[in-house]
Amino acid sequence: MREYTIKSTRKGRDYIWGTLYYSDKTSKFRIKFRCSYDEMKKDNPPAMIHRFMTNGRTELDSYLSSLWVNDRIIPKERQNIAEILRENKLNTYREIDMLELCMGRCTLDDIYLTREK
Repeated sequence: MREYTIKSTRKGRDYIWGTLYYSDKTSKFRIKFRCSYDEMKKDNPPAMIHRFMTNGRTELDSYLSSLWVNDRIIPKERQNIAEILRENKLNTYREIDMLELCMGRCTLDDIYLTREK
């Protein structure tokens, strides 16, 4: 099981929003937020986290977690995906490999991941 801390940086300070888990056995993701939205809203979560924290949810199932991950990775349909794979010494496209290439960084917000396990 791989484990990543979901963070962002604001005003020079790291904020921890939760943990992303990935099972190499099942190829599935799962996200657990550090606390409920009511507790976290004082820290003003980024939109990409806020949108998934509805109805008091503190954990996302594999489907919703995959949606979150897919918003943060190079898409499989990218025009130059073969070149990206080749330059990164990857033989096939896998979501987890794309996620680790950029550690969850994207242009939508300041979220990034740090691998813990």
